[in-house]
Amino acid sequence: MSAADPTKMTDGDFSWAAQLMASRRERYAQYSPVFWRPARGIVDTHAQFLRFASARPGAIGLRTAHGFVIASQQDGRCFVDDFAVDDDAFWATDGRALLMTAWRLARKPGNALRVVSARRDEPKRRMLTDLGLTPHARWWVKELSPSGPPATHGAITLGDLPALLVRAPPVYDPGGPVCLLGDLDGGRALRAAERAAAAGAVLAIVQREGGDAPVTDDEPALEAAGYHNPSEFYQGRPEV
Repeated sequence: MSAADPTKMTDGDFSWAAQLMASRRERYAQYSPVFWRPARGIVDTHAQFLRFASARPGAIGLRTAHGFVIASQQDGRCFVDDFAVDDDAFWATDGRALLMTAWRLARKPGNALRVVSARRDEPKRRMLTDLGLTPHARWWVKELSPSGPPATHGAITLGDLPALLVRAPPVYDPGGPVCLLGDLDGGRALRAAERAAAAGAVLAIVQREGGDAPVTDDEPALEAAGYHNPSEFYQGRPEV
């Protein structure tokens, strides 16, 4: 196999892919230690999930000698989260070939390609930018010291602010529930974070969503409130 010829993943590929993702999580944990803290002992479980995800209607799983990608249909987009290469040098070759082949095979008329990345994963970001993708959403995260017992997971109200208290995906272990706050300005995000801590959350997340337009990477009010931006969502319609 080479970067020029991604092939469909087979049953024996998913354990290898899960190991690649585990290595990526260890690296991403350096960028945001609570948000991306890896759960332990879940590689086999994640391999089963990847196998399931690649078999969903409209999904596709591809690999090369040095990486893999799984693309699925989500909210009218061709969505890519599980995507890794075994060395940064291969983002520009295998990574690009995997993504473009998945986009060609899994896209539907009128939809866009959306790819999750860490803001500090520069080799991957360069490849995405070279394809004409730009960040259309960002997650701004604040670590919290819980000051109360965890509330029941689900919709909650923080004063006058609606929010959602959720478990982190099973591959991560931030140490408690996560509070999704939606799209708030800096002042409201600071107050919401204090109330989220009282509800037992270990993280507060503001979700900036630009829709069909890119979002700014400059959020002084959120940064002043103690938030940082570990995760971004690149989007566009690259030519195939």
